[in-house]
Amino acid sequence: MSKKKRHDEILRLISENVIETQGQLTQLLLDEGFDVTQATVSRDIKELRLVKVSDYEDNYRYAMSRSENQASMMSRNIQLLKHVILSVESAKNIVVIKTLAGSAQGCASALESMNFEKIVGVIAGDDTIFAVVPDDLDANRLIRKIEEVLK
Repeated sequence: MSKKKRHDEILRLISENVIETQGQLTQLLLDEGFDVTQATVSRDIKELRLVKVSDYEDNYRYAMSRSENQASMMSRNIQLLKHVILSVESAKNIVVIKTLAGSAQGCASALESMNFEKIVGVIAGDDTIFAVVPDDLDANRLIRKIEEVLK
């Protein structure tokens, strides 16, 4: 199986289980049908930038670092926007974003979590999002930022 699938499985496993050692993670991957060694798992841990964190009982477990979680979420949001936004234009201080049918609410949530400056509020329907900003200039800035993300 591919490294990407293995990495995805590692992330799933550490989110669903308390995994304290590389040996435990190796065994879980073997149980899931991945042909791995502890050396491979060690490299994967380094590549995924996993860290050991203390839980409420002072046990240590593997987890994604906070910055990796944020980077991963930002990457997912960008991919979502690239796949669903059809057009972006302004009407005075409102940025109107057209999306694929049924995608506006998820896209609006992604936009809000990306913390674009000056967005006062967002309303989403089925395939249209209204993002309200203070003025026309801010609307043009937001459009440019969204267009940069879509490139």
